[in-house]
Amino acid sequence: MIAYILLIALCVLILRFVAFRYNMYRTVGPIPGPPVNFLFGNTLELLRYDTNMFFEKLMEYFYRYGTIVRLDMLNKCWVIFSSPTDVERIISSNEFNRKSLDYGILDEWLGNGILLDHGNSWFTNRRALTGAFHFKILDSYVPVFDEQADILVDKLLEHKGAPVDVFALIKLYTLDVILETSMGVRCRAQLEDSDYVRAVSNLSRITFWRMYNAMGFSDITFRLTKHYKTYRESVRINREFTTSVIKKRRADLLATTDTSEPETKPEKARLSLLDILLRSDITGRQFSDDEVYSQVNNFMFAGHDTTSSAITFILYSCAKHPDVQQRVYEEICAEIPADEPINQQRINNLKYLELVIKESLRMFPPVPYYSRHIDHDTTQGGIRLQKGSTIVFGAYMMHHNPEYFPDPEHFRPERFEDSETKRNPFAYIPFSAGSRNCIGQKFALNELKTVLAKVLRQCKVVLPDPNFELKMKMELVLKPVNGMHLQFLDRKKLPA
Repeated sequence: MIAYILLIALCVLILRFVAFRYNMYRTVGPIPGPPVNFLFGNTLELLRYDTNMFFEKLMEYFYRYGTIVRLDMLNKCWVIFSSPTDVERIISSNEFNRKSLDYGILDEWLGNGILLDHGNSWFTNRRALTGAFHFKILDSYVPVFDEQADILVDKLLEHKGAPVDVFALIKLYTLDVILETSMGVRCRAQLEDSDYVRAVSNLSRITFWRMYNAMGFSDITFRLTKHYKTYRESVRINREFTTSVIKKRRADLLATTDTSEPETKPEKARLSLLDILLRSDITGRQFSDDEVYSQVNNFMFAGHDTTSSAITFILYSCAKHPDVQQRVYEEICAEIPADEPINQQRINNLKYLELVIKESLRMFPPVPYYSRHIDHDTTQGGIRLQKGSTIVFGAYMMHHNPEYFPDPEHFRPERFEDSETKRNPFAYIPFSAGSRNCIGQKFALNELKTVLAKVLRQCKVVLPDPNFELKMKMELVLKPVNGMHLQFLDRKKLPA
């Protein structure tokens, strides 16, 4: 009897799956894309690729099928849009404000912060967090970028010109920066190891693994993998560390409020993100400790690997193009006196460096694809989109489309001069666009300018192998395959 019931249940599930697949096949079938299997879509093909091959395959689909590409994965359908006109129409609409459900694997680590939230609570929190990125506060962070960059330069020069995987060192630099600016804490990640530093590294590594491994998609199957125990322990360490900092800082602020007149409170520009979240007079609302925990971790996640990726590829671009690096170096020497600290005004004057940054972000956008969840049947650009599907914005595809960027594989910073910017602004979205654009993009640009000015002022960056062929992989963030090995030569020891 039990076997009979189970057989009926299995038959029902199979019929429901076949009906679902038929509806999916009928709906998305007309959309351009690689050939699909009726039952499995493109799943069997895509599972053969690692993150490097998958990244290359997406570009192959773009060149073959155009600016709208469909990928069918069993119960999921991704529709990739890489026309600025389509992207502008979709991304500017509040209809698609929710992040893709693929980001759900971040929930346990990050909680429901600004990166993952949606709907009214997202709008409320986004508005409340705007104060954290007031220009006076951003100005006050430049000395942090500068001081931590001094440590990075020392670490680079320790190798005495031998090739070094710069991506690994820069990740520690950005972690130091993001912790000091978000929580007011110095973790000395560049100088010493700690449980917290290892926990953050493990969380990032395992999260990216989950996104491109079949066993990692589901929380149920993930529990069966060798990574689960490490992940859980890392979440615990991260939560204990962050929560202890929050509780201590809240107690400190309460003590200050009780003993100080309002005019003696710290200046707004001196506050960390954590300070701002704990002060309702700035945010306009009271955040609980759990909400603060989520927002701080969201900020840390969003500004850690992405900035590391950006710095790494900019240094690679400078090494690959010595003429560009020399011009940047001359500008830095002209605008920032030797042995003097970097400040906001000085980095604002680095106009050519800004062009170099923009061009590198075009060629190597840290987040090459952005995605949104479709929570109802809809039509976009004459394309029927099914509820539960995912819209993907192909930033990398647009950035490498010769229609918008002539000779796209050539590194040419001058293309971003005013005379050459008469293109659809949605063709260039290294920080996304629309209402969900990166709230910290000015923070990131200040950090990039500061650390690059410091490194390039003191180091000449060289490719160990002039014939090195760059290979990239996509793990949510764009990364070099097998790291990025560069040489850093002390300019003080170079022949005149």
